[in-house]
Amino acid sequence: MLGEIDPGRQRALMRQFEKYVLDEQSHMIWILWWHRIVPYRSYVKGFRISPTHFINQDLATIWLDK
Repeated sequence: MLGEIDPGRQRALMRQFEKYVLDEQSHMIWILWWHRIVPYRSYVKGFRISPTHFINQDLATIWLDK
């Protein structure tokens, strides 16, 4: 791609590279969410959602009100 002078040909080579990397060679893609979404039932009590998956993982304060 760097050796090409024609911008149209550069663009085509870049799209070909993107297709190769994202379609043929990717096995996993990281997707970052701005807000953490944790669905749970209404009878789960004592659960406080944290902004990250790495903190507040203690399940000792959670109980079922059923």
